[in-house]
Amino acid sequence: MTNLVRWLFSTNHKDIGTLYFIFGAIAGVMGTCFSVLIRMELARPGDQILGGNHQLYNVLITAHASLMIFFMVMPAMIGGSGNWSVPILIGAPDMAFPRSNNISFWLLPPSLLLLLSPALVEVGSGTGWTVYPPLSGITSHSGGAVDSAISSPHLSGVSSILGAITMLLTDRNFNTTFSDPAGGGDPILYQHLFRFFGHPEVYIPILPGSGIISHIVSTFSGKPVFGYLGMVYAMISIGVPGSLVRAHHMFTVGSDVDTRAYFTAATMIIAVPTGIKIFSWIATMWGGSIQYKTPMLFAVGSIFLFTIGGLTGIVLANSGLDIALHDTYYVVAHFHYVLSMGAVFALFAGFHYWVGLSGMPRRIPDYPDAYAGWNALSSFGSYISVVGIRRFFVVVTITSSSGNNKRCAPSPWAVEQNTTTPEWMVQSPPAFHTFGELPAIKETKSYVKFDLEEDLVRVWVNGHISFGRTCIILTKWQPMMDDQAAPPVEEEPQQAPVLADEFWGELDSIVQQASTPAEQ
Repeated sequence: MTNLVRWLFSTNHKDIGTLYFIFGAIAGVMGTCFSVLIRMELARPGDQILGGNHQLYNVLITAHASLMIFFMVMPAMIGGSGNWSVPILIGAPDMAFPRSNNISFWLLPPSLLLLLSPALVEVGSGTGWTVYPPLSGITSHSGGAVDSAISSPHLSGVSSILGAITMLLTDRNFNTTFSDPAGGGDPILYQHLFRFFGHPEVYIPILPGSGIISHIVSTFSGKPVFGYLGMVYAMISIGVPGSLVRAHHMFTVGSDVDTRAYFTAATMIIAVPTGIKIFSWIATMWGGSIQYKTPMLFAVGSIFLFTIGGLTGIVLANSGLDIALHDTYYVVAHFHYVLSMGAVFALFAGFHYWVGLSGMPRRIPDYPDAYAGWNALSSFGSYISVVGIRRFFVVVTITSSSGNNKRCAPSPWAVEQNTTTPEWMVQSPPAFHTFGELPAIKETKSYVKFDLEEDLVRVWVNGHISFGRTCIILTKWQPMMDDQAAPPVEEEPQQAPVLADEFWGELDSIVQQASTPAEQ
């Protein structure tokens, strides 16, 4: 009972972050199961496991997309990684407004129930996650399934968009005609409103992933992020115009030439900051002492797959090509390369680090024999994904349940003496309240060199010792070439103590030790 009360009412950012991760894992498993059912149906031409029930197929499509976007990637990336990492990274005792933080999580489970309940109401909600009219209208879906599906994402963002539930449900059930041409409405209006929300929505998950990749690439390359300031501006440049390129999903709705020209140009501009990120990561790895640990492998995979997704996005930005490719599996592949592969690989990397152009229409369970080979290959790929995801959960289960596991060091990646961020300086696992007081975080320069044979990291500090009541020394990495002479090993300075009070009397000797390599 005590544990139940703790998890229900906890305002600690670590507890809430853990709840977000668990919730995201559960939703991710459910979404993956729906994905496998979809691929089993598409594995061969003709009706397969669904027995010709095309409405059920569309219900699976809707549930899969909504689960993975709203209840897996978003909670895990923003809620889980954000709650766990941000307070520790900035040296804060907890999140601001901790009670609101608790409420924000506990609104997600009822929202998930609202998403799943349409499958039990009449024929279910087979509108796709975009809920476009007229398919989502009262004529095509007369029951309460779509009402429930509409309420689900709104409840997950209830703090800011309570009024939208009333407007949309009124539009469906009380004969208002915002989206009905018969009453003077315009379904294109809904598409603009949805894409104004939905396009930044799919940009949001990749931005935390970019931060995760930057941390990991920097750590396992032994170098700081190349062009740090440019990387920051690039991420801002992706976030700000995200809602200004929304209509590149709407080139086929009859937009005039000038509108299509603007959104084509604006969409292609997004490729510039994205390219800056990719080349910054590559430049960070270039010439570094790379360690191919598990997080680094996931990070490299994320960069590769995200690059493929970005290149296909440039193709879709062209309005002339998009008209031919719209609503084909080319779009589905682009979306999944960016979000499913890029963002989810980044999520897996962060977890380990800290804890068809041929024109096949989508949302149709049957297809001509000409597409059989590629669909069989895609379905086989989904089965491989299930095996990989299952192994991930098996590893986590074995690690957490085994009684012989030893508690790891605060920095298991052997970067205790040259950490670039404060989360590696605290105890492992972090205490319930990480910082009793705000730490004084300073920076110093150092050289780092990985010795792969001995699995050692040698660091020579060249800078100043920073101090405060609580002192955390962060190093600014500089690569050391293989043929570069290193300072004598015996003159390596000792790591500055965490509590500055312990070395006030020895400050002069510590400063002298740290400055000795620079004089040589």
